[in-house]
Amino acid sequence: MKKNLIASLFILTIAFTAGFSFAQKPGSPFKGVINYKVSYPDSKMEANQQAMLPQSLKVSLYGNKAKIEVAMASLNQTILMDSDQKTTTVLLDMMGQKVAMKPNKKAERPDAKEPVVKILPETKEIAGFLCKKAEISFGDEKSKGTPLIVYFTEAIGNNKIFYENEYRTLQGIPMEFQYKMQGMSMLLTASSVEKGKVTNRDFEVPSDYKEMTPEQLREMFGGGK
Repeated sequence: MKKNLIASLFILTIAFTAGFSFAQKPGSPFKGVINYKVSYPDSKMEANQQAMLPQSLKVSLYGNKAKIEVAMASLNQTILMDSDQKTTTVLLDMMGQKVAMKPNKKAERPDAKEPVVKILPETKEIAGFLCKKAEISFGDEKSKGTPLIVYFTEAIGNNKIFYENEYRTLQGIPMEFQYKMQGMSMLLTASSVEKGKVTNRDFEVPSDYKEMTPEQLREMFGGGK
């Protein structure tokens, strides 16, 4: 059961972070770290199960590179991305067993609707930044009735750190936002922003990680195809 839960957490986190990338307008680079607190407002899981879910998320940004770190009870995950090279590498540390994996690329979705962002008058201070509130829908009546709510800031450069998911058309960095996967609702709220403290070496794959394909990793978890 524990192995199945870890496998589910791996799939959940990969699905969430696969949409994370970093690209920014010329002349407005940001170098630093954004720390997020993760909560589960609608969770019906037992306390011991929820304790195994991510409780925090650390995003390091440097130029067109991003590093996302997620710590869980039995599994630490780091996602390295370079939007110039269009590469993503997932690093997994499972109780000392270290694996480096490059996820399979998603197929193009030519019929996918672009998210529609509606800026609202409400604001909120988050991690020392005055953030604007926005609703995100996809132009249809169903999504307009239950839009995604996000608070974002344009003060940290002019960054876009989402490129495939619901927040990809947002003109700023989300500081509080929702994400739903496999029926589970997650709320991420920025708790602090630290400028600097990031170097190119932070985005390198450590030499003690063994390369694996996604298929090999699923077999390790007993998931097969």
